[in-house]
Amino acid sequence: MNNDKTVKLNLADLSKEATISVVASMDNKKIELPTEYAVLNDEEEKELTERFKDKYLPLENILKLWQDKLREVEFSGTLSKLSLIAITKEGVFHWENVKIYKYTLRNGRHIHVAFSSNPVGEKYNRRRGFRINIDKRMNIEQNGEKISVIVRDLSYCGIAFVESAETPVDPDKAFTINLIDTDEDGNEYLVAKLTGRIKNKKEIEDGKILCGCILAADHASDLQRYIANKQIEAIRGKRLGKRMTKSVSGKNWQEKLIDELNK
Repeated sequence: MNNDKTVKLNLADLSKEATISVVASMDNKKIELPTEYAVLNDEEEKELTERFKDKYLPLENILKLWQDKLREVEFSGTLSKLSLIAITKEGVFHWENVKIYKYTLRNGRHIHVAFSSNPVGEKYNRRRGFRINIDKRMNIEQNGEKISVIVRDLSYCGIAFVESAETPVDPDKAFTINLIDTDEDGNEYLVAKLTGRIKNKKEIEDGKILCGCILAADHASDLQRYIANKQIEAIRGKRLGKRMTKSVSGKNWQEKLIDELNK
């Protein structure tokens, strides 16, 4: 393994602390879907290491969810590529052209295994992560005050908003922003309270200031689920509804099995 973890990371060094997603490409469409790390006991880990060496990552059994999502966006072509993205304390890393296998351990436990012939992941530019356009007014809390901003876009790594010249956001201090969405009935609801910090500011049209911000890594997992659903809405041109766009708990993403993506 390369000792410089800020540049490369071995697949086998990922753990349950990492936020993991798989990008599935089908024809000219692409969607990023969350996955969850499968914690193994010593016996299970030994079994998989004997089978896959250091080129695997154990995942919880969630691929039936993927099938359901792909049906929702009406993918009609053939799956062409899977890639893996992991957010860690050292940064964001990616592995191209991974394979996903259903695997039954000797003890009867069903999991999935992500396998890469090249186990060394490269540093991934956070700005390449999927972003959704929002263009909605929201409130930031900082220094005990509420500051109104226009949120332009959001990814699981960052957020961009336009601040008012009269009430700028302090770039030297962390802030909390209330992420708001609208349900199918037009009612606003709180998706999450996100903690972040401004990374850069630049002047745009009419003297307005656009702030590019980094969000705390703790939010990444929930935001992945939210953004995956927003991607589906954009592709379908139809809202999935309030319950679908809200962040869901991990257990709801581990209930079903699939054969479709193993073909």
